[in-house]
Order: sequence, then structure tokens, then C-alpha cells
Amino acid sequence: MVVVIKASRRLRAKRYCHSLAAWKAACFASSVLIGVFLLALPVAAQVEVGDTSMNLSGDIGFNYNGSMIQGISGHGLGLSGDASLQGSYYNPNFLSFSIRPFYDRAQSNSAFGSLTNSSGVNAGVNLFSGSHFPGSFSFSKVLNNTGEYGVPGGGVGLATNGSNQGFALSWSELLPDWPTLTASYAIESGSESIYGSPQESKQTSHDLTLTSSYQVAGFRLGGLFSHRNLDGTFSELLEGVQSPVVSDTSTNNYQFTASHSFPMQGSYSVSASRVTYDYSFHDGSSQASSGASDTVNGNLNFRPLPKLSVGVNASYNDSLLPDLPQEMVGGGTGGTISLGKFRSYLVGSDANYQVLHNLFVHATVNHVEQTFLGQSYSATQFGGSANYNLEHNILQGLSFNIAVVDTANKEGNTAVGFAGNLNYRRKFAGWEADANFSYAQNVETLLIADTSSSYGYVSTLRRRIGNRSYFMVGYSGSHSGFNTISDSTSSAQRGSASFSYRRYTASGFYSTSNGRAAFTPTGLVALPGNLPPDALAPGTAIVYNSKSYGFNLSASPIRRLTVSGGYAQSSGDTVDPVLSTFTKNKLINGVMQYRLRKVYVNGGYTHLTQSVGTLGTAPISVTTYYIGISRWFNFF
Repeated sequence: MVVVIKASRRLRAKRYCHSLAAWKAACFASSVLIGVFLLALPVAAQVEVGDTSMNLSGDIGFNYNGSMIQGISGHGLGLSGDASLQGSYYNPNFLSFSIRPFYDRAQSNSAFGSLTNSSGVNAGVNLFSGSHFPGSFSFSKVLNNTGEYGVPGGGVGLATNGSNQGFALSWSELLPDWPTLTASYAIESGSESIYGSPQESKQTSHDLTLTSSYQVAGFRLGGLFSHRNLDGTFSELLEGVQSPVVSDTSTNNYQFTASHSFPMQGSYSVSASRVTYDYSFHDGSSQASSGASDTVNGNLNFRPLPKLSVGVNASYNDSLLPDLPQEMVGGGTGGTISLGKFRSYLVGSDANYQVLHNLFVHATVNHVEQTFLGQSYSATQFGGSANYNLEHNILQGLSFNIAVVDTANKEGNTAVGFAGNLNYRRKFAGWEADANFSYAQNVETLLIADTSSSYGYVSTLRRRIGNRSYFMVGYSGSHSGFNTISDSTSSAQRGSASFSYRRYTASGFYSTSNGRAAFTPTGLVALPGNLPPDALAPGTAIVYNSKSYGFNLSASPIRRLTVSGGYAQSSGDTVDPVLSTFTKNKLINGVMQYRLRKVYVNGGYTHLTQSVGTLGTAPISVTTYYIGISRWFNFF
């Protein structure tokens, strides 16, 4: 999780001062001497001191780096590196440890590369791993890290800068023939800011988890309790907003499961869970709520005949909260369902039978009763499906599944639902083709009073050209929403292509997405396609649109030299609910590495232009570059 500082402040705080030419020359000469000395260090073996055994390895280097932020430049010389210290005391099963520090290095895995050189450490200790009472401890801290504020649809998000730290402790009791118990406690905090946005986000979380399992008289029992406190302040990307979103959430989760074998190769299980929540939410106005969500499930499966399997299930649910994305529930924006009680009872059974080697049929019947917004609904669903795999030479690799569901109540049939799935995979004339298309309408909707539809498709086409050349192109998309409710649909499309010729590779992508989403500290989260807009409190959801495209080139023109470069651009807008916020960024990345035995010559360049806010907002421009050498060592 992250504690957030404004990008402009942090960037100014990290700026390198201008230096005199003579001073820079002296620093460069001394750095070269230090580098030559480090490169000449001998390689040692593992070290043992008494009952302690340790191994230390890592990279050490020095580089020249510079930056250009809003027209103000900075330069510097310095050391960089990372290390891994691992060891044990007496025996690895008694005590083992690892410490992995890094300094002035790009440790980010985001699409934005090294806008900032981060530093930090990750450490962990394991105690009594070979006993019935194992324990562990971990700590992490990262400063000045580059991240990404995500958007739905797999496009390029917004570049962020921040810091975070975390602490976790775990202990277990694993005595034979006794119930097991594992307890863990974790604290995470951090900060993050979006480049070009006046807003900031921060979060602190405390998590306590207890789990237990036990086997008695053939029953497998399990239990879980978790408690979470989450305090957060995050931005809704609105320029000039004086009161950011402040949330304080507390949740308790209780779970119990039991399962047992059943005759005829069967098994049955029951599970129950209860989630209680208490939250307050401030974004210019104050909201507060508390409540609980209860869920009970039961399942029985058995095989009366070799080719026939039968299942019976029953469930009860009294809240829509579990159907929200985890990022909303766990990110401080949960509890947004506040429009009355929801209850659902479902009892059903299904059967699967293998008619032929490549033909399977499935039949199901479900009865469901639901209460939502003061209205009661009741229906019985009958469904059947067939799955057939074609093995004819002409249609080899084609398989499909077709299902039809009829919904009825005491007044007669109310709807007919349809679902289909088509798959194709085949090799022909040197090409490899994979494709899938699925469609569903009014099948397994959350509320039987509404009719929903969805479809999705994925396709790829690959070909090997010569010994070391490949070509691939792919396209995918999805669409979901309610047929009778406007502004409830969401969709996403993505296309990509790549071509490689020996040691040269070129690739590109294009993506677009739109729909309903909610703000969270880590990005926009698309709302489920089967969740009606009426299920959310007013002002919770926003409408978003986003587009992005980019390409990447990489090559190894000579032995031991690799270079790569890329370009990406994204744009989007959100409406919350009537004020439009626009985002746009352009990113150029370049990386070079040359290996000479154990010595690496590294170089990189990153340029970002990003704007967030209303029309006319001035973009922020950040350029960073570096060049240096490094070497890997196994010190001991």
C-alpha cells in the first residue's frame, strides 16, 4: 500500500545541483578509480563463522545520470548496486535469513521504467521451519519508486511516484492429531502521487489473520478469521479539489468449511461465511455505514454410473457486497451498497453424461428466490447444453458448446437464455491458429429481474518463418451490460502484433476500453457486468473511456550488445458524474546493455509527458537518462 507525496515536491527534493566543470571532472576521475578497484576484487567462496553459514552476492557499479524536469536540469555521479545476503544458523530448518538491499537502481516493474532511481531493502527470517511451531518475519521498504495508476482494459495507465514500507509476522502450530493454527499480522503504509496531478493518495492497513484446519472421523474441517483496518486518502483526479476522498474502513471476516467423502466416488461439503464492515467516507460530504454479509453454501457430488455424474447444491446470500471487485472492498471504497437488503435463496441440481467419446450433454434445474429494493422475485430455471468436439479432417480442431436456459415462474415462462462457446485450434501450411468466441444472454444473472448479455473473443495467428524468424498477430475483446438499462455496458478491445528476425524484434499494440468504474487508491476498477447500477450508492460509479497504443523495437546487432526502445501513448476521460477529467501521456523509453565478461555497460533514457485534469491543464515533462558500468560479485 502507499503513502503519497506530490510528484513535483519529491522531484524537486531529489534534484541534483549544478556542478562546476572541474568538480565534475574530479568526481568522474575518482569514480572511475573506485570502479576499477571494485572490478578487480577477487571472488570468494561461502563463509562459515561458527554455526552461521552465509553467502553474499550482488552487483556493484557507478554511473552518470541526469534529469530534466519542467525545463530545470540536474546531473550527478554516484554508486549503485544491489546485494543478496542469505544464510542460516545451526541448520536452515532452525533459522534462515535473507537480506536484499538495493540502492539507486530501477527496481520498478511498471511500464514507465526508471523515471526515478529507487532504493530500499527486503528482508526475511524463518524460524524453526522443521518443527511443529514454524514462524517467519519479513520487512520491506522502498523509496522513490515508479509505479502505475491502472485503467481497465489493459491499456497504459498513469505514471506515479511514491514510497512504501511493510512489516509481517507469522507463526504456526502444527501438532499431529491436533487442530492446526496459523496466526499472521501485517502492517503496510505508503504514499503515491500521479505526475501532473495536484492530488495525492496515502494508505495504512493493519491485517490480522487466523486460520485452522482439522480432520476428525473422516471430516476435513477448516476455519478462518481476519480483521482489517484501512485508513486512506486518495484522489479522484479532479483538478482543484480541496477535499480529497478520505476513508476509514474496518472489516471482520469469519469462514467455516467442512467436507467428507460420499459413496459412489462422491463428496459433500458445506461452507458458511460472515463479513461485517464499518466505514466512513468523506469527499466534500460525509457518509458512514455499517452492516454484515452472510453466505451459506452446500454441495453434493457423486457418480452413480461410470459415464454419469450428478450434483446437488444450495446457497443463501443476503448481501451484494461479495460481488464487488476485491480492489473496492479491500481498498477503502467498499460498503457502497446502501440501497436496502438483498437476499437470495437457490436450490439446484445438475447432471453430466458422456453420450459418445466426443459428445457430452449437461442438464440443470435451479429454483431461486430473491428480494431486492423491497421487491420479491421467484423463478425456476431449466437448462441443457451439449459439448461436441469435431474430429473431421476438414474441421479438425473445432469444438463448441451450446446451452439453453428457460426461466419460468407461477405465471409462465419469463425468459429464454442462451449461451454458446466456440473454440478452434489448428495448424495448417506453417500457420498456428487459435480462436475462441463466447456469448451469453440472461444466463446466471445476479438479479433475475434484469436481463444481461455478454460476449468475448480471443484470436491469435502465429507462423514460423525460417529457422529464427517468427510472426504473431492477436486480437481480443469483451462486452457486457444490461439490455434494459442505459449506460450500464462496458467493453474492451486489444490488438497486438510482433515480428522477430534472428536477433531483431518489433512489436506493437492498440487497446481501447469504456464503461463504468470506481476510483480506488491503485487505479480505476471496472464494475462487474452483472451488477445493476441500482445496487450502488449514488455517485459511486463514474463513466470512463481510455485508448492507448505503442510499439517496441529490440536488437542485438553484435554479440553481447542488446538495445531496445519503445513509444507508448494513452488518453482517457472520466465523468464524475457531470464533471469531465482528461488524462493523457506520452512515453519514450530506451535501454542499452553491453557485456564484457562479468562487466556490464548500461545506459538508459526515459521521457514522459503527462497531464491530468480539465481541458487546458499544462502537462508535466520529465526526462531522465543514465550511463554506467557494473559487475556481479560473489563475495562469499
